[in-house]
Amino acid sequence: MADQAVRPLLCAPSPVPYAAPPEDGRGGRGQVAAELQLKAALLDGLGEAALAWELGGESAIVYFGAGAEQLYGFQARDALGRSSHDLLRTVLPAPLAQIEAALARDGLWDGEIRRTTRDGREILVESRLRLVEGAERRRLVLETGRESTAKRRADEALRDSEACFRNMADHAPVMSWMTGADGGCSYASRGWLDFSGQTESAALGAGWLEAVHPEDRSAAEEAFLRAHERRDAYRMDFRVRRRDGVYRWCIDSAAPRLGPGGEFLGYVGSIIDITERKEAELQLQEREEGLRRAIMETPFPIMIHAEDGHVVCVNRAWTDISGYTHEQIPTVTAWYDRAYGATGAAVRARVASLFDLEEASDENELTIITASGARRTWVFSAAPLGKDAAGRRLLVSIAHDITERKRAGDAWEATLREADQRKDAFLAMLAHELRNPLGPIRNAVEILRSAGMKQPSLLRACGVIERQVAHMARLVDDLLDVSRVARGRIQLRKERCDLPRLLRQTAEDYRSTLEASGLELQLELQAEPLWVSGDPTRLSQAVSNVLHNANKFTDAGGRVTVALSATSDGSAVIRVRDTGIGVEPATLACMFEPFSQAERSLDRNRGGLGLGLALVKGLAELHGGTASAESAGAGHGTEIVLRLPLACEPEASPERAGPPPGPDSRSAGAVRSLRVLIIEDNEDAAEMLQALLAMSGHQVEVALSGAAGVEAARSFRPEVILCDIGLPGGMDGCGVARTLKGSADVAPSLMIALTGYGQERDQRRVREAGFDMHFVKPIDPGSLQSLLASVATRA
Repeated sequence: MADQAVRPLLCAPSPVPYAAPPEDGRGGRGQVAAELQLKAALLDGLGEAALAWELGGESAIVYFGAGAEQLYGFQARDALGRSSHDLLRTVLPAPLAQIEAALARDGLWDGEIRRTTRDGREILVESRLRLVEGAERRRLVLETGRESTAKRRADEALRDSEACFRNMADHAPVMSWMTGADGGCSYASRGWLDFSGQTESAALGAGWLEAVHPEDRSAAEEAFLRAHERRDAYRMDFRVRRRDGVYRWCIDSAAPRLGPGGEFLGYVGSIIDITERKEAELQLQEREEGLRRAIMETPFPIMIHAEDGHVVCVNRAWTDISGYTHEQIPTVTAWYDRAYGATGAAVRARVASLFDLEEASDENELTIITASGARRTWVFSAAPLGKDAAGRRLLVSIAHDITERKRAGDAWEATLREADQRKDAFLAMLAHELRNPLGPIRNAVEILRSAGMKQPSLLRACGVIERQVAHMARLVDDLLDVSRVARGRIQLRKERCDLPRLLRQTAEDYRSTLEASGLELQLELQAEPLWVSGDPTRLSQAVSNVLHNANKFTDAGGRVTVALSATSDGSAVIRVRDTGIGVEPATLACMFEPFSQAERSLDRNRGGLGLGLALVKGLAELHGGTASAESAGAGHGTEIVLRLPLACEPEASPERAGPPPGPDSRSAGAVRSLRVLIIEDNEDAAEMLQALLAMSGHQVEVALSGAAGVEAARSFRPEVILCDIGLPGGMDGCGVARTLKGSADVAPSLMIALTGYGQERDQRRVREAGFDMHFVKPIDPGSLQSLLASVATRA
């Protein structure tokens, strides 16, 4: 066809390229061409792709319409004269000869062919071939078609989807089914057939109902028909006969199946064997009913409410004790408003937070207002109960009415407070009465020494008296300190302390006592600082008590070692080791208990009240540390271990200022005589203190009562007053201080409270009264002399 001329022929409604055959002298060519062009134009107008090619030979294209141009991407001028099979790389569903034979025989052929567009895209085309013959005896094929690629793929996807669904349904652990729009079962999965023993034909339509229990059959059918009529989802529990004849509880659920346009196609559903779950639910219902009965009969108030505030259950104890009926408290909000009044909002917020708990809450004590207006105390605890059938979270609240117990407890607590106050008063009085005799004894010893006695036996006697006085004072201090530690009434005055320096000073102060007992003192302390935050006086007191304990339980010739180290966990470890009598393992656990002693023999040659280590433990714990003891047993010595937290990265801490220079730092001539007034009701104490101060050159007067002291101050004009606190005659020491401080013409330079009352509140009281200093009896004579010397020097 390459030598054939191609010329366009005009035909309404638009010009169409057409390859005309050559003139053969027989005529009619124009008629065939016109007819062919007209048909093709009409088909193009209908939106189909139309082309014509010669039947037989190379199948040359003689017509290529606008629809074909759009579908295949070739222009007509490029397609005319070329083989349609080669140009479009046609793949036919049957051999070409077979198709041409069908055309020759029937004049028509329909089928799907595969072609390739100009841009290389493979498409499927639903083609219709029609044989066109003319007078020229040339046979042409007019082909029209539409692309069917998307439809074919959709059909294949649908088939694949249906096959996948059936495969999935047949192998799923649930039984699946489908119905048509008429409601009849159109598909039953292999699971249903295997479970029920029905054949597929028996299950279709309404046959599946034959497997439903007779008592449940009509209800199941009616429920399905109602859902089908309304096009609603369907769900119901009923019993199904298994292939072995046993009926099993099943749940049947389905949803409407809709077409692309929203049209109703039927249902797709599933059936699950829930026999075990159903039996469990029945058992749960029985247990819930039993629990409900138990809750109602429990003597403790119990309420169960949902997170939406609805009261699910409230037992008889709750309503009986509170006085409110169930109708009066249908919601927890009503309960809050009635039982808590103004505090109801705070209680509501607290209860709302309990729903998120994973376990029971802590107990909370609340006061409720009953229906009669009475106030009662309830202790509440609550716990989450999961969710109810509606999906609401539940909370159970259990209360215990402790009103009577609370009242009894308050009365008992008041009794205990009163007893504690009486005990404190007794201890303070005991300390005062024990300390009062110690002052004159110590002063008398100092007078005997100052008198210049030379007899060794008398000097030894003075030493014995002095040591026993110190021992007695220490016992009183320990007794009061242990009591204060136990009640948490010791106030620490913390500062940054260099622990090696503090230990070295404390141990050196105690060295003479140890050496007097024939013991050796060794120090294993680092040179560089090791900082802790603590009260240096109390820390020194704790270490002194440990050294005192080591001295008491170590025989002459032994050794006491004080060691210090730091641990990786940020602790300072103080170890005081001795080579003494040791401790049995059974005794280690109670060494730090008050009044606990390692030795309880009748001779009591190692003495004591067992308070020293108890005080050590209390002071260590007040500093955030611990105290413990270690011993290998009797005869192997004891080690007391104190652990204290180290201070974090301390700044440079200045050295503490030293004490003011004593009287020895100046010539004797620089110290002048002072006028000193002693106000003391204990005549022995006043006389001994007067004698001691007079020996130092001071002018001393004594008054035995508060009123007498005020009169003496007005006439004597003292520079220093030493005043006892517990005085007879209606005016105690604090009254004396307030009176004298209010009179500018008789106010002394220094007022010192000298008393046996040494507790924190006593010290605070004397400061508030106007005293400048507070000393606990017995005062050390040397310290007093140094203090007066410094006053005289300043004056």
